Amino acid sequence: MPHDHDHHHHHDHHHSHGHSHDHDHQNDSAPLSLQEQLATLLTHWVNHNDAHKGNYLTWAERAREGGYDGVCRLLEEVVELTETVSEKLKEAQKEVDTAP
Repeated sequence: MPHDHDHHHHHDHHHSHGHSHDHDHQNDSAPLSLQEQLATLLTHWVNHNDAHKGNYLTWAERAREGGYDGVCRLLEEVVELTETVSEKLKEAQKEVDTAP
């Protein structure tokens, strides 16, 4: 049954990533182009994704050591999916880098 209201969801996620989110704002006088914004975001997302991948691997091993073989296998699948996401982000980076 169709309904005519929007679905807006806000998803805050607050957790430690083991890295800083500080950014240098010395050159804030000129706005970044869309290409520069995309390049910056894509690089950040790849790095962020890779940091999560490392955490998944660590916890997969801990799960295995603790006898949670099913959890270990699932986390290893998450690692594979994370690698796929990173590859897609890197493909997008290449497109941005080679754009006119």
